[in-house]
Amino acid sequence: LYQSLDRDRRKSYLTKIETVTSDMFNCSKFRSWGRHFLHNHKTTNMLALLTGALVMEESKSSQTNMWKQTVVDMMEKTMFLLNHVVDGSLDEGVAYGSYTAKSITQYVFLAKRHFGIDHFENNWLKMHFWFYYSTLLPGYQRTVGIADSNYNWFYGPESQLIFLDAFILKTGSGNWLAGQIRKHRPKDGPMVQSVAQRWSTLYTEYLWYNPELPSHPPAGHGAPKLHVFPNWGVATYGAGLPYAQTNTFLSFKSGKLGGRAVYDIVHFQPYSWVDGWRNFNPGHEHPDQNSFTFAPNGQVFVSEALYGPKLSHLNNVLVFAPSPTSRCNKPWEGQLGECSQWLMWTGNESGDAAGEIITASQQGDAVFISGEAVAAYSSSMKLESVYRCLLLLNHQTLLVLDHIEKHEDSPLSFVSAFFHNLDIDFKYVPFRFLNKF
Repeated sequence: LYQSLDRDRRKSYLTKIETVTSDMFNCSKFRSWGRHFLHNHKTTNMLALLTGALVMEESKSSQTNMWKQTVVDMMEKTMFLLNHVVDGSLDEGVAYGSYTAKSITQYVFLAKRHFGIDHFENNWLKMHFWFYYSTLLPGYQRTVGIADSNYNWFYGPESQLIFLDAFILKTGSGNWLAGQIRKHRPKDGPMVQSVAQRWSTLYTEYLWYNPELPSHPPAGHGAPKLHVFPNWGVATYGAGLPYAQTNTFLSFKSGKLGGRAVYDIVHFQPYSWVDGWRNFNPGHEHPDQNSFTFAPNGQVFVSEALYGPKLSHLNNVLVFAPSPTSRCNKPWEGQLGECSQWLMWTGNESGDAAGEIITASQQGDAVFISGEAVAAYSSSMKLESVYRCLLLLNHQTLLVLDHIEKHEDSPLSFVSAFFHNLDIDFKYVPFRFLNKF
């Protein structure tokens, strides 16, 4: 469009772009997103700052080089940290992850084009395809809603998938999955993209699409498989399949705050330029260690909390009572960081919250997953073990077993399990046998 604009209009637009880019740069110095790595606001705003700087290059603005240097410094640190995330995941979940990844893929493209910086061998990028494929419920419309989420993606993910296929995978699987998602997009209801997000990545789909890559699914597609994200602490079964009567989906989450790589970097401090949790923002995460979702025959039966208040019971995890440190819903207390609009990761023990997947295995149609989450609860509760295991016996039957151990001087007497569902109203139906209740 620039070539078709007259001189006055070019000047007007460049003046506006320079002003807004300058404002964005100034905000990066004092707004929290300016210091947070691997966060949706950080990558989005840095990409905006870079775009403004690149547009202003021809005008020889005195600030242009400073803007570019700021973005490259912060985004190169982002890519360096992402290289530790070897499973391709993002701790903010699929919805906000698509938000962050939209800008990361654009940065990687622009960094190569304008600065000769090559990130195509980045570990995270190589595995990022599975963050979309292995989180997708049967039918290609809904994703697992771990962390703050709507029902699927905020941005894309067709653009991200086409980028991955064109520059990283080169197998046709990215184009194929983008096509399946595009084909099955809901036309109405809560899973429809917002107007603000719907068209914003369409241009990068066109820019990056490689028609020479034959579109086909990844190897092994068609049979339900167990996939583990070791950094994220998430296991899924039955993802990436069409909707069918026997296609069941199961997920389990038990991981470290921020993901294993970030958690370990914060706690072991291997890099002088990382100032602990001050440089990260896991506020979109949930108190959800040892949580699970279950969609037998593709119908969501036990769901996640989506974009709700950070309450443990809404994430299908155990809560205990009476707890001396209960902050809400007294006398009950769930996992560290609960009770607010955002997960509280900076207070007391919250920054040490962690769960761990102990085992995840599949044999035929049977799946066994287990996790330990005692480190996700306050030490004041004096728990020794909070162990949960899931046994999927067939595509309709899931056995959930909780094993709890506590110290002798623990104040706890009660435990409660709540299984959340956004689509179905669970109603108590008394069990009747031989005309007796």
